[in-house]
Amino acid sequence: MPLEIGARLGSYTVVGLLGTGGMGEVYRARDERLARDVAVKILAKGLAEDSKELARFEQEARTLASLAHPNILNIFDVGEHDAVRYAVMELLEGETLRERMAHGAIPWRTAVAIAMAVAKGLAATHAKGIIHRDLKPENVFLLVDGGVKVLDFGLARREPRPGVEPTPEEERLIGTAVYMAPEQIMGQLADARTDIFALGALMHEMLTGNRPFGRVTVGETMGAILHADPLPIESTAGKVPVALSRVIRRCLEKDPDQRLQSALDVAFALSEATAPVQAAPSQSWRSRVGWFLAGAAAGAAAGALVSTLW
Repeated sequence: MPLEIGARLGSYTVVGLLGTGGMGEVYRARDERLARDVAVKILAKGLAEDSKELARFEQEARTLASLAHPNILNIFDVGEHDAVRYAVMELLEGETLRERMAHGAIPWRTAVAIAMAVAKGLAATHAKGIIHRDLKPENVFLLVDGGVKVLDFGLARREPRPGVEPTPEEERLIGTAVYMAPEQIMGQLADARTDIFALGALMHEMLTGNRPFGRVTVGETMGAILHADPLPIESTAGKVPVALSRVIRRCLEKDPDQRLQSALDVAFALSEATAPVQAAPSQSWRSRVGWFLAGAAAGAAAGALVSTLW
């Protein structure tokens, strides 16, 4: 049963319901200690009693806590109140990339800016040895101020240490079929290049409005990811620079060794592919690209709306 307006969870007062999902609800709440609005994610009672789901909930919180970064959702607190497990996160104002794409394909300059921000978040994530494994439009949030956040690290995992065998849980088929890399479908261990494949699929969909390997059934989609070429972007997206299409195609290579090898590689390739065709770019655009490259490099060296958190 949803919490009532005015209910308390520790020092947080429920203001209203933001969304529901298979794992519980997300509420807008007031942090009484710090006088700010936050999002509170509640784990459904039945799942809170499931040791595996509870471990996943807690693991996501720890992962987010280790990834304090402008392009990744921030977590503030976790707790338990009257047997209710909850996580407190920043309250995002805007829309998901999926909601944005419901209005049609995104102009390529805007799509590049979004992709570069996502790549920056991934670069910081991969620098900590963490693989997202479920990058998709529902898990990318576009803020009203122009910022971009990567959400939902519930399926994320850490790269195994050298000499340590992966667990059966790490090797099982996991993710969202239409954005899975071939190695995921074949049950192989995911690495940073797996997220790059998903980023390529995301870019393709932003520009064309179509998924690069979308088919009628999940099985057909997986077969296409393994064996078919993605639909050429130029045939559906109009005046997209050919060099940009090539970058996306590199991200969608079926062999991980043939893909761009890091999120930083993607960022630099996008910058190179689009810089010559920018028509009198504004200072803000130049600043954004420079800020991205500097921030991403530093992250590597150191080395919503909220309803989609499920």
